[in-house]
Amino acid sequence: MTTTAERQMELTLPMVADIEIAAARAAGNLAREIGMSAEKIDEMAHAIIEACINAREHSCCVDNRIYLRFVGTLQGVGNPRVDIWITDHGRGFDLIEARTRRQKLGTAYKRGRGIQLMEAHMDEVEIITSAEGTTVHMVKLENAKAGNHD
Repeated sequence: MTTTAERQMELTLPMVADIEIAAARAAGNLAREIGMSAEKIDEMAHAIIEACINAREHSCCVDNRIYLRFVGTLQGVGNPRVDIWITDHGRGFDLIEARTRRQKLGTAYKRGRGIQLMEAHMDEVEIITSAEGTTVHMVKLENAKAGNHD
């Protein structure tokens, strides 16, 4: 693959149990194709699973669909990048309130860590949410520099 080569994939998936596994596998296949390491793919898959579960469990969208877009690029030899957009057409949420609620629950509470996990596993995470829906844009880099989280 040349340094300007790009691979793209778009999926529309139903909001059913375990569909997040299909999303993670599809992104993993794309990432493998551009030379991303297994460790980075596993981290990316975990974040995708969390984002899809959040959309399925919390969006309350009428169309019951998750819209995914994956773009893989090779930024020089041995430096793949995968951009991921996960969108729902649900009711949106208050991002500040979601972060505050998680802090109040404490470590004994086993749920509510989706955003934290996405940020821990990805190099960049941006969440755009409104009454028309939510889009999570995440970036995974093979050779990331520390401190790239948005």
